[in-house]
Amino acid sequence: MVKSLQFLHLLFATVWIGGMVYSLLFLKPALKELGKEQKQNLLREVFSRFFPAVWLSILVLFITGMGLWHGYRRDFSQNPLFHVKLFVFALMVLVFAYIYFFLYRKGKLSHIPNLIAVNLVFGIFILLVISYIS
Repeated sequence: MVKSLQFLHLLFATVWIGGMVYSLLFLKPALKELGKEQKQNLLREVFSRFFPAVWLSILVLFITGMGLWHGYRRDFSQNPLFHVKLFVFALMVLVFAYIYFFLYRKGKLSHIPNLIAVNLVFGIFILLVISYIS
């Protein structure tokens, strides 16, 4: 059971962080060659597919994280780095909620990459932290 939770946790963390890497390092540079309307249409199409995956990732990461914490690694409660990780995860969820509800749904797509970059930094920071507490 623990290995299944770990696998799901890592898989969905990879989906979210990998999607941000793809968006910033591959999609954004490729968009520079498109016109404004083409850019908007492509971004809307890509985000309409990626954002549901992010919501699912948030849900799975929360459920598997709590399962691992309470069922497998109760010692995390005494580790301050674990609490930093939880706090940064909460920040990532808040940033994504802002992206989704206030930028994406209102059609302000050009502002989204900047906040994706913020979340990517947070995600990489979590990977760094978790490598020290595992």
